[in-house]
Amino acid sequence: MESIEKPLIQRPLIGEYSDPAEFVRDMIAYRKKSERSFSVMNATQELRKVSPALISLIVAHKRKITLDRVDELSRLLKLVSSERIYFKEWISRLQHPHTIPELPSLPKNRKEVSTHILNDWVNVYVKDCFQIPAVQKNPTLLYEKLETIASPKRIDKAIEFLLREGHLRKTIDGRIVVEVDLAVADPQLPSQKIRDFHKAALTIAKQAIDLFGTQERFANTLVIPLNEKSYQELLELTQEFATRLQDFAANRAPTGESLYQVTVHLSPTGRKST
Repeated sequence: MESIEKPLIQRPLIGEYSDPAEFVRDMIAYRKKSERSFSVMNATQELRKVSPALISLIVAHKRKITLDRVDELSRLLKLVSSERIYFKEWISRLQHPHTIPELPSLPKNRKEVSTHILNDWVNVYVKDCFQIPAVQKNPTLLYEKLETIASPKRIDKAIEFLLREGHLRKTIDGRIVVEVDLAVADPQLPSQKIRDFHKAALTIAKQAIDLFGTQERFANTLVIPLNEKSYQELLELTQEFATRLQDFAANRAPTGESLYQVTVHLSPTGRKST
């Protein structure tokens, strides 16, 4: 049985705070407790508009957080992309309350899951096919939609697993529907299951280039030289897009007719230099 290590302390949840200074204080405390090598002094060396002195003043409520420092504060606090977006809009609202009257809410119709669902990566495709109304009414369509990636026996096994584990449920009228529209796992976890899932997604994307015309698919590859700083900038941009993509997937109306996948990869080419 796979064991999952849980963090010793709870990571602060930005949506539970009404004071950004208190959130900054608690996030710094969290990083100090969860990362042995972390210090504000070292972490701010690469930041232009954030210094240890400024952090002390912010935490003491002697300086307000300004919008021009939000991006670098987000790097200092190691915020994920959804938190960075929320943090920026939060500070914008505080600076311009009449322009942005309401604080945005963090998405709720998604569920953080363990890698258990990836015991077989096809589980994800089977689950999401049941977001399509036609498949809910006629589950036999599932075998047609997934015939290029899984056998009927494998699909049956996936349905059984997803119902047992609560990712799918049966309604009173007998339809099979998803319990939560979007189930996500942390892609940064060092997991063979996640690696297998991403490799399978790339294989499916490769097959689609031959199976479908450009009117039914989109492919775009950019090759670009980066240094450590520009890599971090591009990584943050990619993570922000991935978060907005999750928001789109979680909040759209369930009116799909076909199952699509979107694969976003930022990868080095060739062998790692020594």
